[in-house]
Amino acid sequence: MNAAILGQVGFTIAVPIALGAWLGLKLDAALGTSPWGLLGLIFVGMAAAGGGVALLIKRYTEENPVTPSTERAREAGRRWQAEIDEEQRRRDEGRS
Repeated sequence: MNAAILGQVGFTIAVPIALGAWLGLKLDAALGTSPWGLLGLIFVGMAAAGGGVALLIKRYTEENPVTPSTERAREAGRRWQAEIDEEQRRRDEGRS
């Protein structure tokens, strides 16, 4: 599943930029405006790619929500933090 997502992101980025470059070259050849059509449409392709990736991220997060931690995990975190705090307190007492 992860490889499929990465491939989809790659295509979502590459295709609009490549299409913008190709159309920009054609526009420049027709109008004689080199390199402005190429540059302009590459930037449009980059904006479209960014929007496409944002939509992919939105869809992925909607389909794969982050579930809240269980109470058992929260308690383990609290114990771990208490151990860290106790160790820090011992260090501080040793310096005094």
